[in-house]
Amino acid sequence: MHKFRVWWNSFKTVAVLISFIVNFVLILVLLVVLMQIFAIKNGILEPLIDGLHRNFVGMDEATITRTIVVEDEIPIQFDLPLNQTTNVVLVQDVPIAASATFTLPGGGGVINGRVDIVLPSGLVLPIQLSMIVPVNTNIPISLPVDVAIPLKETELHTPFQNLRSLLEPFVRLLDNLPGSWDDVPDFVIDAAQGDGKHLFSPTEGSQNPWPGPEAYHPVAPGGEEMTPEKTAEPGSEAQPGTEPPTPSPTPVEDIGIIPPGQ
Repeated sequence: MHKFRVWWNSFKTVAVLISFIVNFVLILVLLVVLMQIFAIKNGILEPLIDGLHRNFVGMDEATITRTIVVEDEIPIQFDLPLNQTTNVVLVQDVPIAASATFTLPGGGGVINGRVDIVLPSGLVLPIQLSMIVPVNTNIPISLPVDVAIPLKETELHTPFQNLRSLLEPFVRLLDNLPGSWDDVPDFVIDAAQGDGKHLFSPTEGSQNPWPGPEAYHPVAPGGEEMTPEKTAEPGSEAQPGTEPPTPSPTPVEDIGIIPPGQ
């Protein structure tokens, strides 16, 4: 019995020591997280959630515009009736032989004979056309077609709306929470007095997310906004009058859907 008590007391001592160490480590981790809570909120969570929400809304409101050249052949088959007067030009001499009757003047009688004449090349003859012309051919076409497809009028509208609805509560929550330690006392006092904001009440970022801010600058751990001038390395500051580098477009491989050259 005595040995069991000794063993039990040793076990309790070791358990208390391990518990103390674990609790101490957890408290240190919790303090570090609390010290960086607003840096995490302003520099990671809010840009990530707001960016996803904003871009899903932007994709739903986007319109695909493109000029597509349609090249094809249209089969044509019909009967064309012709009934009109026109002029034709002889391309070669045309000999004509016909029987003729000649009446002699002064009662000299009638002579039956034959007449041979030649219509010369280039002679213009008026004629009357009355015929049916069958038409059976293919007509090639090359027609540029301007296409404008609003994505909200396609089947993509529903998934974009579902993704927006999924992220919007998180956007409202992050927008309504305090953004720095200086805002915490007022936030706590307003909440204790019943005058605080509802954490899921609509905000400007949730109701009008697109197009959003023109540029996003990350927030440093101390809560200071990291502008391009502050994130640049020493000696690499942009000179006055110079423009920032333009991002290059991502190459896209044509899989044969869009005609070449477009």
